[in-house]
Amino acid sequence: MFAVTETFGFSNLTRDRNLNIAVTNDLNSLLKVYVENEAIDGQTLNKESVTVYFENQSDIELTDIEIDISNSGGGSVEYYPSFSDATDPLFTISSLSPNATENITISTQSSGTADITLDVSSDTLPELSIELSRGFHIDNSS
Repeated sequence: MFAVTETFGFSNLTRDRNLNIAVTNDLNSLLKVYVENEAIDGQTLNKESVTVYFENQSDIELTDIEIDISNSGGGSVEYYPSFSDATDPLFTISSLSPNATENITISTQSSGTADITLDVSSDTLPELSIELSRGFHIDNSS
């Protein structure tokens, strides 16, 4: 028998004994990653700038959330994180309390486009590891 189903953004899943694993969509996950309250994977956003939000929907503090942003679209982009003065495409949210939200605004130059990939990871506890990769396109060419 063969079945096709959503992967929810991962290609490999392992677990240790006595560990529960739950799979959910981005808007209901422990670390919600979204733009304007919508999941962002695969979207084309016709804007000059896009703000990506990272919301802790768990009941524990998430720590050391690493966010690596890459742009393969060739257009120039600038990054404005709410939690840091850094402008490097590699960011770390050192701590995110339950129900707290941080964001990064990604801006294209005038009349620019960008193919953005976000690689996000956090190993808050030995039994809690978050890893995801999301891609979207910013089109500011009009």
